[in-house]
Amino acid sequence: MANQTNKELIVRIISPLGIVYEHHAIACSVRAIDGGMTLLANHTPIMAALEISPVQVRRTHDDIVDFIAINGGVMQMSHNVCEIITSFAIRARDIDEARVELDKQEAEAEMRAAITNKDSQAFKRAKIALERAINMISISKNK
Repeated sequence: MANQTNKELIVRIISPLGIVYEHHAIACSVRAIDGGMTLLANHTPIMAALEISPVQVRRTHDDIVDFIAINGGVMQMSHNVCEIITSFAIRARDIDEARVELDKQEAEAEMRAAITNKDSQAFKRAKIALERAINMISISKNK
């Protein structure tokens, strides 16, 4: 997908499954580990580590905002291309809300069990699973 004007950027999100999302955009908002940022066309080249968080993309031609849940990753912005590499990404329209709600409940139960068993590693894993589920639940409201 070639960049057509210097007033837009291309947002591309890549997971191990391939390209999950690619669109021309006016803006892309992400949450880096040191805070949120919105990238516009002609942004200075930047690289940042991302948190488990939503990515918001305001598309160019139809002014629609797309929401994509990511499980953290790395974002690189250069030459009006914003690429996000992540272990997992899903668009709001593709989220199975009932399944994610079950995942949230399972993670909460695993956290309680980890506390009871004084298992800090299991607690950390369950906490990450809970953060992922909460992220997808919040994203799914933007279908």
